[in-house]
Amino acid sequence: MKKKLLLFVIGCTLALTGCGTGATSQEPAEQVEFESTVEASADDATEASAEDSSFDEEEFMGQELTPDASGRVSNGIFSIQMPEGTEGTYLAYNYENEINIYDKACYEDGYTGFAFGICLADDYGEYGGMRTKIGELTDESGKVHHVLISFPSEVQWDFNKSADAPATYSALYDNARDIAATLEPVGGGEYVDGGGCRGEEIYGDLVKEIVTTVKDAENSNELEEKELSPVYYAMTMGSHPEDPLLNIGVAYYDFNLDGVDEMVMGDMGNGQIYDIFGVVDGKPTHVTSGNWRDYYMLHGPVLSEHVSELASVSVVNTFELMPNSTELFPQYSLKLDETDGAQYKWSVSYDSGETWEEMTEDDYNDRLSNIMNFPTDKEVQFVPLGDFE
Repeated sequence: MKKKLLLFVIGCTLALTGCGTGATSQEPAEQVEFESTVEASADDATEASAEDSSFDEEEFMGQELTPDASGRVSNGIFSIQMPEGTEGTYLAYNYENEINIYDKACYEDGYTGFAFGICLADDYGEYGGMRTKIGELTDESGKVHHVLISFPSEVQWDFNKSADAPATYSALYDNARDIAATLEPVGGGEYVDGGGCRGEEIYGDLVKEIVTTVKDAENSNELEEKELSPVYYAMTMGSHPEDPLLNIGVAYYDFNLDGVDEMVMGDMGNGQIYDIFGVVDGKPTHVTSGNWRDYYMLHGPVLSEHVSELASVSVVNTFELMPNSTELFPQYSLKLDETDGAQYKWSVSYDSGETWEEMTEDDYNDRLSNIMNFPTDKEVQFVPLGDFE
């Protein structure tokens, strides 16, 4: 209240000073006394502001941690080993049992300098988004905790390009994952880097069950009853039958970027995906199935559904699989309608196809290319279903 009143009074004083030319050079006693009061209030406000700033910083950053002689940083629950050569270049803070590492020079220059953070979580819903799971810590009592790593958001990112970052910051940011792998529990227990994240560990038993189901299926209904695509039976029929154990593959891929692998099943040759599995509360769970006219594909983290509605109508839907869920959250859809009398030949929808907006052929091709040619350093690698027998 004092600050608001002070600003109001100062504003009025400045306004009066700049009004007209009738002001004299003499200052009555009342004005001198008034200005003294304003100056005193301003000093009080400055002191209060400094106190508030210090308090806010401590509340935001948490408790500063001092590394030991070997460079190990501990918050009393777990510790991490900082690399040689980084001594004196970083600040470590414990914020609500999360170790956060900052570049010291960046922070002292007025930037956040946040490089990465590591914390524990007990709820499966706590990772995804800004935090990704990297392993599991079992404490001395036998309780298992998720170990999560976080990086700066776009708002927190201090540099327009990675190349702009100073070497000290890059040494922290670029090596964050390796630093996190040095995590050790304090007071007993064990940390498994990658624990609870790898597809082989999560879906191993499920894949073996699927192999048996596909191999023994006598019709497509048996597959659908087990929440599997009927394609695996249909491909064994017709004039050119194929063996699903040889032509259908399994791939593990973390396409929703929460740190935990999803599992997809699809055609070894063209990459069409007919079944998707995720993890809900630590258990493998079926997400969705497809078929030859309604299948999925992965291009890096981009999941797309390709639907042939008619011979001359095709739709490409994009989705994001929500962490710890089977929900496929729609992003946008592209439609090519080459039928006579079509409202639009090329169109885009942002509401799951309820309404469509016209677009040019070039715009359509650009958007489609963004999906199909999404840059990635990790391709989907299918392993034949028969290899899991």
